[in-house]
Amino acid sequence: MKYRKFNYKDYKNCYCEVGNYTYNSQSMFIQIKNEKYGDLYTATVNMPDYMYLPDTATIRNYSENSGMTEFLRKLGIIEEIYTRRKCHPRAENNETIDFCKINIEKLKKYSKEFNYMWKI
Repeated sequence: MKYRKFNYKDYKNCYCEVGNYTYNSQSMFIQIKNEKYGDLYTATVNMPDYMYLPDTATIRNYSENSGMTEFLRKLGIIEEIYTRRKCHPRAENNETIDFCKINIEKLKKYSKEFNYMWKI
């Protein structure tokens, strides 16, 4: 599968691998990787109390993933942020878990492997 590469933080030639969380078939999993280092960042987090709709994901926008939501938005992967909440009660306002509408076609363009399928 032909895919676009991107640079993220200090890493060059990155791409996504996309699937579902094993223990929640409705939750989208997005991993950022490159050939040199393999797994770099997990862009998403599974929230067991969330009701996932097709083409939605919760973005891990804190810790080493700080700025992830804005980065994915600039790539056109995130279309809309539905909700934003602090990752824990004492977190700073910019340390969030963001529930987002995902542009699946755009995400596929940046994905080496795309195995996401929303199902009940």
